[in-house]
Amino acid sequence: MIKELLSAMAIGGLLAACDSGTSAPPLEYKGENSKASTAIPVDYTAGRIMNAILGRGINLGNSWDGDGLDDSGWNNPIRDTDFALIKAAGFNSVRIPVRWQTNSDYSTHTVDPNRLQGVIEDINLAIANGLAVVVDFHHYFELNCAGGGYSSYGCKYDAAKFEAEKAHFLGMWAQVATALNAFPDNLVVLEILNEPVIPDSKIVNQLMTDAYTVIRTAAPGKTIMFEAYHAAKFEDLKTLTLPVDGNIIFSGHYYEPYTYSHQGLGYDCKGDVEKLNTAQRDLSLYKTQAFKLYPDINGVDQVPLNMGEFGIAGGAPASCPSDKAPSSEGKAEWARKTAQAAIENGISFHYWAFGQTSGFDAFNVFSETWYPGFPEALMQ
Repeated sequence: MIKELLSAMAIGGLLAACDSGTSAPPLEYKGENSKASTAIPVDYTAGRIMNAILGRGINLGNSWDGDGLDDSGWNNPIRDTDFALIKAAGFNSVRIPVRWQTNSDYSTHTVDPNRLQGVIEDINLAIANGLAVVVDFHHYFELNCAGGGYSSYGCKYDAAKFEAEKAHFLGMWAQVATALNAFPDNLVVLEILNEPVIPDSKIVNQLMTDAYTVIRTAAPGKTIMFEAYHAAKFEDLKTLTLPVDGNIIFSGHYYEPYTYSHQGLGYDCKGDVEKLNTAQRDLSLYKTQAFKLYPDINGVDQVPLNMGEFGIAGGAPASCPSDKAPSSEGKAEWARKTAQAAIENGISFHYWAFGQTSGFDAFNVFSETWYPGFPEALMQ
């Protein structure tokens, strides 16, 4: 199946775009640092319905996306009981980040069967507890590095290596999308690639397009989620050429300002000194840009938007000393304002994150309690 999908893609026979069926005139838009482009109105009803189902969600991070050779991630395995806890807190969905290339077979472009089966088991548990699921391809360091990302690690663009990793990426997606297509279309979303950092937006755009083609062929009814370069910045939607397909969602990540959200993770520990929240203004602007670039045929909506990650680190347990870490009250306040801004702008979200995630944690897996202010901050 994988070889058939990739072969068909090579001859251009697999693009399954959905025709909006409208004769509405296109809208003209000139984005920042971009050439004039024509915006084609699309009927995004299917994507909007799925986005509403996702609603308020949370990430199960640092687990299947871990860098170990086993399935425990950073000693933070997803527990069977987590899904009931998340549902009881009021969430509608979970996002499961997966490092699919771990223990994968480059000769056949197939993923580790134990990893695939484990993710499938978690999806079944989520669904059994009334939660929809976003499954994404997370931490593909090798692909990003070959594409010239992660320069601080000495990575440089290598055309041959990049094409090899891209072929592996597409092959794995063909297998994963085929397997996950067995789940109901209204319960599972497939997210192409988490936070691409390849510095050439054209390469990222083509990568997203090619992966979309493979996934759409293997899973014709599933909602497909896109991210832009610069590690999934909302404002870089303008760098993507999204397909004329009404069953897609664009996802951006939001950690502004990083001097507050990433204290102890590359930024100085200053407690609440850097606390600031402009989410209402920012998300409103992102929604306006999305409407100009990818309007709905109804003249009101746009390509559905998701905030796939947002949160504040620095608190316990993290690398900032307690007297220089963001306060629990500050973290909860920032999360509340950001979540409210998302909901008011019709943007679904997935908070980063549920369990042990370098201080971003909303839930203490040792005491079996939510950290102060959570999950209430995300449910207002």
